[in-house]
Amino acid sequence: MLVVDDNEASGLALTAALGEEAMDTRLATSGLEALECTRSRTPDVIVLDINMPHHDGFSTARVLRRVLSTRHAAIVAFTALDEREVRERGELAGFDGYCQKGQPPEELLTVIHTLTGRQGQAFGNQLP
Repeated sequence: MLVVDDNEASGLALTAALGEEAMDTRLATSGLEALECTRSRTPDVIVLDINMPHHDGFSTARVLRRVLSTRHAAIVAFTALDEREVRERGELAGFDGYCQKGQPPEELLTVIHTLTGRQGQAFGNQLP
């Protein structure tokens, strides 16, 4: 799993929480760093922040969907933005699901477990 968040402290906390669930998790602190990370190791799940400087989550998701190795990875929008704001643009960018920041880690885990069992469906159909 790859966690992408420009707030390093938040990203590290999330990576640690997911690691407790026996998930092999890495952190990238920018969209560009995420793209670089996927060259050496392909994640099954990408937890992607939206509001990041230089290369936001929507742009990063679009690129990840065009790259053969990450084309079928589950991509979750993990953001403080409201779901309505993310849904329309997120579907076009290639997100599979959404979880709002500030929720307990179990909420994100529920989305991840749902997606890994049903990858490849439309964004709106993946939301628990």
